[in-house]
Amino acid sequence: MNRGHARLVAWLAVTSLFTLTLYSRQLILLVSGLDELLTSTLGTVFPAYPFLALLVLLTALRWRDFYNAFASERGLVTKPWIRLTGVVLVLLPAALWALLFGQGGAPTQYLGMELAASSLVLMAYGSLLATSPTLWRMMLPYTSLYVVGLVSPLFMVEALGTQLASLSSSLAASMTRVLGIPVAWQGVSFSFVSAAGEPISSVVTPACSAVYSVGIYLGLLGLMYLDMRSSLKTIAKFAILGVAIIPLLDSGRIAIMIWCGFEGGSAAFWGIHDWLGYALFLAFYIGALLAYSKTVSRPSGAPSTLTA
Repeated sequence: MNRGHARLVAWLAVTSLFTLTLYSRQLILLVSGLDELLTSTLGTVFPAYPFLALLVLLTALRWRDFYNAFASERGLVTKPWIRLTGVVLVLLPAALWALLFGQGGAPTQYLGMELAASSLVLMAYGSLLATSPTLWRMMLPYTSLYVVGLVSPLFMVEALGTQLASLSSSLAASMTRVLGIPVAWQGVSFSFVSAAGEPISSVVTPACSAVYSVGIYLGLLGLMYLDMRSSLKTIAKFAILGVAIIPLLDSGRIAIMIWCGFEGGSAAFWGIHDWLGYALFLAFYIGALLAYSKTVSRPSGAPSTLTA
């Protein structure tokens, strides 16, 4: 086994060991949410899963860079301060978790899962520094953006959730009027009677206002910017355009739900509630990121990091 493979195996072993010992509670908490992805709104409001999927994908696509960094490492005691920082990052999240929550769980499911995902990513980054310190510069932007992308929606909901809920409700009300569906709107609350005479009512909450989708989009855009550099002007255009389009998509989601409820009753209304967001927002994320990738100019003959 050459040096690159040996260090990779060592990092995976160290990360797995700490995950199963110090961070078993966080791992269990994250795994417990997988069964809710298609049966609740968890998958559309919790950014850890889409962020992690893209992070793993970009890591796999840049495998050559990571392998070369592992292979170029010299000795086991080089860069001691970076290795020590790695050890601190491995232990610090577990210590903070125990200090804040003790033997119990986190205050809420979403907060707990966000903190658990952040803890595991910081621990993995720390074990990477302790094993192969030359990778600190390459992985720091990804790790930082992942953690910020997880935590920032908590503040975005408080700061923008109510306003975005009102905006989505107003736009959805206009769409339902165009569709000719008689819906009674009172702010963010709405009610209507289906074609079969069944009353249906619901509320557009801050969590359903697309604020999480905005956070996820900006985070994914940031990860792509790190992997495929473009001008700041280009990334700003995509960010502004995306933030403007996402509330329209969310309003369309609400209008489609109301139309289905009007035609098929409450079963149809709630039946598409959990997965419709996946279809709309995932298609938008993919479309936006593909469009962004086409704006990246590379010198003739230069390899793309996405095909490295």
